Amino acid sequence: MQNYKEVCGDKECVWFEIEPSEGKKFLKWAKVLGCVWLSGEEINPEKGADFCHFSIHNDGKLANIAMSVWFAKHPKFENIDRYVFNEYIKDKKISPQSYMVVSPLQ
Repeated sequence: MQNYKEVCGDKECVWFEIEPSEGKKFLKWAKVLGCVWLSGEEINPEKGADFCHFSIHNDGKLANIAMSVWFAKHPKFENIDRYVFNEYIKDKKISPQSYMVVSPLQ
């Protein structure tokens, strides 16, 4: 079984993008990994999630990521690995940028 240390590897943290309907599933997965909220509070998956972006840190802390931080063009954030949760749990490490399909205008 995977834990948060395996998810982070040698990185300080990794970021995940979830679909709004995946909140409970993501939180349950994070809890099984051994994560707790940044505040130290236990994760309650039944509450669901109000955010679509999360970070898992190599110390097992889970945090929401504000939309402004997710899209920030700051050097501090540019080398953070970002994954689409519904692909990651299928062992596909796909970034949100490569997941989006852009169709040409017709």
